[in-house]
Amino acid sequence: MSRAPDKAAAHHRASDNPHFATVDSWAAAAAMLEFRPLQPRDTAGRNRKSLSIHIRDHKKRDLAVGDRSLEAHYGAFVVTQTRKGTEEAKRWALRQSYGPAPTPAKVFGHDARAYELGPEVSADDIDGRAPAVVVWHDGDMFYLVASGELAVDVLLNIAQSMYA
Repeated sequence: MSRAPDKAAAHHRASDNPHFATVDSWAAAAAMLEFRPLQPRDTAGRNRKSLSIHIRDHKKRDLAVGDRSLEAHYGAFVVTQTRKGTEEAKRWALRQSYGPAPTPAKVFGHDARAYELGPEVSADDIDGRAPAVVVWHDGDMFYLVASGELAVDVLLNIAQSMYA
């Protein structure tokens, strides 16, 4: 596994989580990835809270640039993007479960699955409320939009806006 030097090392700062680097802009994120991240145009009125790049595995070993993923947090929802290869991206999007009763959907013409926001649960429920999730693949890319408070139709709008 090659470990390409980080051209954007000066453009990120340490995160509270040692597995992630926090960046200030989409351009800085793109410089640390081997794919062009898609930025949502519709953010349901939420401001971006953070952009994080997954840079270390569970044993704190540096990930190759090609194995990194991006997480964009908007408070009420999160967007995750990663290059997985065509078959793996398709498997993650269409065969992996992200909750009960997935509904087939399309995001900018790409096959997707949508999972409804679960019902409210009691405060002592250790699993918490099931999030609404939209997942899809676009060639070798895998995308996920998830929220513990926004409805799935709002997440579908956010997902569509990433291609605007």
